[in-house]
Amino acid sequence: MPPDSKHVLIVTHDVDWPLNGPGAQHVLARRGRFPPEVINQVVEKGFNPYNGIAKVMEIEEQFGIKSTFLFRPKYDNGCEVNEYKLTMRTLLADGYEVGLHANDTSTLEQVILEKRMVEQAAGAQIFGCRIHYLKVLESTFINLTQAGFKYDSSLMFDRKNVDPKNTGHLVKDGLVVFPITFMDAFLFTYTGLNEETVIPYIIKNIDELYAAGAQILTLLWHDNSVLMRGGRAYGELIKQLAAKSGITFLKGIEAYQLVSKASSEQT
Repeated sequence: MPPDSKHVLIVTHDVDWPLNGPGAQHVLARRGRFPPEVINQVVEKGFNPYNGIAKVMEIEEQFGIKSTFLFRPKYDNGCEVNEYKLTMRTLLADGYEVGLHANDTSTLEQVILEKRMVEQAAGAQIFGCRIHYLKVLESTFINLTQAGFKYDSSLMFDRKNVDPKNTGHLVKDGLVVFPITFMDAFLFTYTGLNEETVIPYIIKNIDELYAAGAQILTLLWHDNSVLMRGGRAYGELIKQLAAKSGITFLKGIEAYQLVSKASSEQT
């Protein structure tokens, strides 16, 4: 467990696509998203640029950062999370966290099923969740609690602007909830940033949020974006954030432990 810090950044990655990605036809129809060298690999070698897990690990390990990867139990093409079995166990062995990127939390039975699928693939118990597309209903948080989850990170009160409400944590039906402060996809769509403007925007807002008293911020950067135009800024973003003093990078479960410890000390 890292030392307590007044400036915490939870680093997370949603794994939205199956292991083999959407296929070359899908990628080539969107070739503008990628630099030419990546497209060449797709054409010549059948490369899947949507699987960026190894690239994320490479970036973060340069700076001693361990983050949280959230996997869907079943993907849109019917593939199940077990395809990621080796990847997930490698992540865990290297000190990363694996969690659930839930498809459906409407019933306790469904949450238990999805949790079990990810745990069987990972070979370990999981404690964190984020709901796909952030389609969260607060009335279903109780299902996560009863299924054994410790925390969730699906709430985002403002998807276009940086909002202090998207910092810190809440407690809902016994579940610790970390709102998402920054998400790559929303920064490039709703906020209208690009590869050149996204890093100074994030850093400026992080500085201002911490200065205003925020203690916990949450960053979501999809693994499938790190080889794309825009999303490939992740490496430089982490480099610049790591160079700043006073930020403690945490996995979701470490942030949960931190706030749980603080809560117990206050009682």
